[in-house]
Amino acid sequence: MGSSLLHPLPPDVRRDGERLFEVSMWCIGRDVRHADNLLLRHGFTRERIPAGQQGTSAYSGALPGGGALTLWGFGALCRVCGESIYVPRDGFTPVVVEEGRVTWPVFQAAGLGSPREPVTPCEHSASRAAVVALAGWMAGYEEWVLGLMGADWRHECFAARPKASRVPAEMLAVEWRRLAGRIEALERPVVDESFAPLAGA
Repeated sequence: MGSSLLHPLPPDVRRDGERLFEVSMWCIGRDVRHADNLLLRHGFTRERIPAGQQGTSAYSGALPGGGALTLWGFGALCRVCGESIYVPRDGFTPVVVEEGRVTWPVFQAAGLGSPREPVTPCEHSASRAAVVALAGWMAGYEEWVLGLMGADWRHECFAARPKASRVPAEMLAVEWRRLAGRIEALERPVVDESFAPLAGA
């Protein structure tokens, strides 16, 4: 089963997730600088950085299917399945955050304390569920932005990026849903067909 993996996500999923996350976070950074602040318009709330502090503002909202999401420029915190799972922008490696040890509000990754790798099968499942929920939110958000702003806005965001993306602007939502499907497949038990009964036996 998927929970027997040493890491909740295999290397190819982490690599593809990191590329997608980097592009989407760049675009969201452009969205919040838009005159309408699209993330606020989408229903998120913002915690501004106090004067004199370093870091990025925190944006909070709901995840599809339940749970909560906090976004910063450096990553995302997903509260699902009774766990708080942090997905960093760099590496796309979900880790467990002990929220009781965190002094809120947080504006830098270091403020999350010492997140640890998931250890138990439940923590591995929660980590995958968090990334699936994050991917679902990203896909839905991209679809919403496309409907609201049209394709030209995302093309403008992509054009402002220093590095070209392998994913076309119109395909961001599709790629996030595809990634979610790959992660969900990790939770399904593997059936060993060598033990299946022979036909007609």
